[in-house]
Amino acid sequence: MTAIRKIILILTIVLTIGSCKSKEEKQKEQLQDNLKTYFDINLKDSTAALDSFKLVKIDTITQKMLLFEQVSVLNNQLDYLLDIYKLTNHKMANSIDQMRLYGMLNSKTLVDIEKNDFDKVSEKSKEIKAELDTVIKIVKLLDSNSTKADTIKPVGFQAKCFYQVRLKDKSIKRDTTFILLNENKDIINRKDFLKLPYEIDFEKYN
Repeated sequence: MTAIRKIILILTIVLTIGSCKSKEEKQKEQLQDNLKTYFDINLKDSTAALDSFKLVKIDTITQKMLLFEQVSVLNNQLDYLLDIYKLTNHKMANSIDQMRLYGMLNSKTLVDIEKNDFDKVSEKSKEIKAELDTVIKIVKLLDSNSTKADTIKPVGFQAKCFYQVRLKDKSIKRDTTFILLNENKDIINRKDFLKLPYEIDFEKYN
């Protein structure tokens, strides 16, 4: 190989590597711009002004990690539902005491009214218990699936970003935020990413 050909080959390799790096850098810059726009739009404090925003790193999320997060979310919901269940049963116990009191006072009308309230609360308690049993079964299944879940292949990503905002009182707040991305590194909201296999409708228990 002649000296000229060697030089041309080296230049070609250098240009190719440079082109690849340039492409990666452009993709990273575009992602950072998208993340910054997304964060700015979703700022909880509408009076705050975004001073700076920087993408720090991107972490891979595997199937095992996703299952772990689903279990964590459902367990938190279970705890909340269990509190509602305990409160409902406490109301039932109070209602029984009230019926006994009204019975001692020979007030059939008040006993009947309290009995009607008790029946409604009792039905609600049964619904909550059934839902608790359902969620517990799902959590156990997810736990079982996580033992053989993939720990390498990405199912999504988490972007760690540092930001600085200027508040209405002119004070500065610096913190870190985490934004979820799908497999194509498009921004996705937490609910759509988690895809919980079951969701508790807490509204019907209010």
